[in-house]
Amino acid sequence: MNCIEKLKQEHEKIERELLELETIIGEDEINYSNLLHVIKKLYELWNSHEIKEEKVFSILEKERIKMPVKTMLFEHKQLKPHKIALEKAINSGNNQDVKDVLNSHAKTIITQLRNHINSEDEILYTIALSEFTKQEIKELESCLNE
Repeated sequence: MNCIEKLKQEHEKIERELLELETIIGEDEINYSNLLHVIKKLYELWNSHEIKEEKVFSILEKERIKMPVKTMLFEHKQLKPHKIALEKAINSGNNQDVKDVLNSHAKTIITQLRNHINSEDEILYTIALSEFTKQEIKELESCLNE
């Protein structure tokens, strides 16, 4: 399995956590232990994944795939304020703040992250797989192991 396929698999794991977060948002009462578990798991996956992607992006950009990479990096930056707002609300311990942030920032995270993942899978990674040789794909793999 090449590194792009591995990144796509990680997208599937992130999507499972987004589904869990959606379920939590839809409940009348907040199950804080479940919320904390899902957020922790989502952020662990997301942070690790983002580091790997940005290494791959830098190589893609150096080669011949500039525009989609710039868009993906911009989207990574757009998600950070929502992530921070969610963390702050959870750490505040204020039930109403958490509900408000779940209904605004968390929903934005879910929507934007799904759109972002779809763009990566359907545009960026499709281009890379069609444009790069097997050897170039192997070189991408080595950057993830650094």
